[in-house]
Amino acid sequence: MNKRFMLTAAGAAATGLVGAANAELVDMENGLDRWLGEHSWQVVSSGGATVASMAGGSYNGLVSGTFSYVTSTATSIFGTAYGQMDLASGTYNVQMQDSWGDGWAWGSYQGYLIIGSGSGTVSASSGSFSFTVAGVPAPGALALLGLAGLAGSRRRK
Repeated sequence: MNKRFMLTAAGAAATGLVGAANAELVDMENGLDRWLGEHSWQVVSSGGATVASMAGGSYNGLVSGTFSYVTSTATSIFGTAYGQMDLASGTYNVQMQDSWGDGWAWGSYQGYLIIGSGSGTVSASSGSFSFTVAGVPAPGALALLGLAGLAGSRRRK
């Protein structure tokens, strides 16, 4: 008796051969005014966990080796910090604060925060925004699904 076997996406998931979605590297850019010691922010997952933060120029939750800092010659600008976060797929909320209550601005410069597809600033004592990280299929899952397509398309002679 000739038996045929075809691995489908559902079958691969049921057998545990398809891994969960990989985390995604998400870019971060933080423009800091002269009074960076007043700035802080937190990235909170939909489950309520703080996954990254910054307070007074001290960053937590950035992927090591991807952080760089650039100073500015303008007296109203402290500099711009760049980095990346390794985040799982999902929706995140960013809460931003200014402890002095005058916002992230000095002179004509307006500080800002960009994380992934979201951005915001603080004009008084706080601000917020949300962004979403899309899931990326695990490389092994893509290979299995490709093989499943080949196995399913073979013709019987």
